[in-house]
Amino acid sequence: MVDDLHLGQIIKNNNLYKELIGGKFGIELEAHRVSKEGRLSRINHSAKLGSRRMHPYLQTDYSETQAELVTEPVGSFEEARDRLLQLQWVLRHHMTDDESIWPLSMPPQLKKDDLQWLDETFERSWVQDYRDWLMHKYGSTHEIMTGLHLNYSLPEDLVQHLFTASGADNFNVFKDRVYFHLAQQIVAHQWLFNYLFGATPFNLNDTDSRTPQFSHPVRSLRTSEYGFVNDHGEKLAYSGDYEKYKQQIQQLLSEDKLFSEHEIYGPVRFKKIAADNPSVDYLEIRLVDTNPFDIAGISENELNLIHLLLIYFVINDEELSDSVLQGQDDVANAVSLENPTDTLANKPAALKIMQDISQLADHFGMRFNDGLSLVTDRVLTPSKTPAAKMIAAAPDVATMQEWATNLGNERTAYFEENETALFHEYFGENPLGVTVKDALTVGVRVVSYDGKTVSLRLGSHVENLTEPDDIYRIFPELNIN
Repeated sequence: MVDDLHLGQIIKNNNLYKELIGGKFGIELEAHRVSKEGRLSRINHSAKLGSRRMHPYLQTDYSETQAELVTEPVGSFEEARDRLLQLQWVLRHHMTDDESIWPLSMPPQLKKDDLQWLDETFERSWVQDYRDWLMHKYGSTHEIMTGLHLNYSLPEDLVQHLFTASGADNFNVFKDRVYFHLAQQIVAHQWLFNYLFGATPFNLNDTDSRTPQFSHPVRSLRTSEYGFVNDHGEKLAYSGDYEKYKQQIQQLLSEDKLFSEHEIYGPVRFKKIAADNPSVDYLEIRLVDTNPFDIAGISENELNLIHLLLIYFVINDEELSDSVLQGQDDVANAVSLENPTDTLANKPAALKIMQDISQLADHFGMRFNDGLSLVTDRVLTPSKTPAAKMIAAAPDVATMQEWATNLGNERTAYFEENETALFHEYFGENPLGVTVKDALTVGVRVVSYDGKTVSLRLGSHVENLTEPDDIYRIFPELNIN
């Protein structure tokens, strides 16, 4: 097992702390387009946003209203958030004046005609079979919950250092084990994520038989046993090793219990950049509810804290037994279903982690001060957690629907009044910003952009620009249907 290799000890002995800062970071945000009345929009996904068959950044999910914004992998979570703001600008720019972005993970209230429209309207015919499977198995109300997925990979040179120091004999197997170790640590601490980032205190609909309407608010319905999770008997265990994990998937697929690996709703997914890669390339962390108090759905301070926690999990050599991992599922669920204003039942463990990550942060100067301040505030003062702030603003279902509708409309109005200023804030003052915007719109990859130069890629075609240019002239293949 990886834990026997003592990654934390290797990093300490070789003073590899600075190398831990690097890696690749990405954010995927799901959010619904809604009308000014707070109902799912009936306006089509804009055809100007390129082909959904190939677009790397702007997609839709189960519902035609359910936009999915995916950032390019970049050098920090903060930079990924900047990329996310650019994508949000592009999406808003191509929405009508009658639409806004729904700020909650739980879907807005649905009437009978909304449900009928949801069931019958779907334009991505190439995944229709999968969509039909989900509709009949989970129901439309359940499937349109939204949230954030955070993508994280360790620096390849750090993994190489760890491999060399470990004495292991197969790099790809070792790399898989490192990522499995990290995933196990995340799963074992899911309760902490549910407390710190839970933001789904209410179910706004009674049409989801899987998610009840409680008589009291909770921290995170979405991450609870009633939320966006697989059925009992179809949940994957993160015990053993990566090979055992993959065997569970193959077993469920062979028994026709899952349509495909896309139906794995666990807290962490193992991802490869290419299907034929010999080892895991990064983790997709699926534990974070949308924070309605931040325009991007997640704040810089929250990302700062999550990055520090991930580093802590890498170096945490605590051995996790199968029984401990299995028991943490119940602990995480209990935290999700606590009243948002209650003191965290697992507070002593949270205080110990606060102490540990504070000592860890000393290796990085002031890099993680904002994250440390945030975790201190939220652990010591439950009223500062997102779920508690939400029920302070909207203490019941009806008020929450109204509050979220108004918040979405206010942000739409602010965007319309400040569209040009926000463009310059997100894309920079350099005229190249227009080319970057055009590339994001049609689905050309923006590999890098520092405000002065931009590297663009479509398939194997790469262009490096220092001056703005027409995206269709640079990439004439865009004109080929």
